[in-house]
Formats: sequence, structure tokens, C-alpha cells
Amino acid sequence: MTPTTRRPFTAHTNVGAVEAQRKRELGHIHQGKAALGWSDDDYRYHLQTLTGQSSSAQLDAAGRRKVLAHMATLGYAPRAATFKPFDQAAKIKWLWRKIGEAGGLRDASPAALLTFVGRSTGARVSDLKFLPTAEASKVIEALKAMLDRAKRAQGGAV
Repeated sequence: MTPTTRRPFTAHTNVGAVEAQRKRELGHIHQGKAALGWSDDDYRYHLQTLTGQSSSAQLDAAGRRKVLAHMATLGYAPRAATFKPFDQAAKIKWLWRKIGEAGGLRDASPAALLTFVGRSTGARVSDLKFLPTAEASKVIEALKAMLDRAKRAQGGAV
């Protein structure tokens, strides 16, 4: 019987992912400091007693986890990321609505918007979410110009 050799475990990590996680944890620590109402002295005291460091930038992953766990026991929970980017389809709809509000459209219906998009791009789409990025950018620029003209016609500031 041949003895089996055991290879040591090697963790492979993505440097970019590790740095992103570090920044996210540091952000949560600073949010926690504000949410808990800690002064700079309070903050440094907690860091020093928990980790032996006086700055969160000096913390390793274990230290950051320890600080966040301590903050959690004090009632702090990191805010969920609620940011949603303003996608192009939503921006087109928003601009169309603003032009309608400014009196720049005879027909402000969604069907009229799709007709406008078809004329502007030469591409017929059933929904704005199917519009390619480059074409959507052209439509957005055209709608911005239309909105500026509608506001000028109303006598408002651009």
C-alpha cells in the first residue's frame, strides 16, 4: 500500500475582491461610528481595546470583523445597498415625461415615445429595455435637446 501524500491547502484569492471587501468593511465601520454617535475619542478607544490598533486603516480582516461584531452587539446594522443605477430606459421615459410636462409634446403616450425612438434610431423596438446602449444614448441626447427647447419656449431657465 502506498502512502498518500497530503498537499497543503492553498487559498487562492482575487486581490481586487479582497480590496473591495476591505473598503466595504471600512465603510461599514465608519457608518457604525456615526450611527452609534461615537466621538473620535470613543471610536479610538473601542478600536484600541478590541484590536490594539488606533486606526481602522491598520486593521486586518479579522480586526475589521471583530469591530463590526462589537458594533452589532451595540445595535448597529450596516445599511443595505439600496442604490439603483438610473438605467437608460428609465432616463428616456423620465425625459419624455418632463418634455410633456413642459408642453413640448402633442402626444406624451408611451406609444408615441416608441414611435419617436423608432424614427430617431431607425430601429423598431417593442420596449425601451431592448434598445442597444449606443442607440439609447442618441435618443437621450435628442430628448435633452427637445427638453431644452420646450423650456425655452415656456420662457423658463434651461
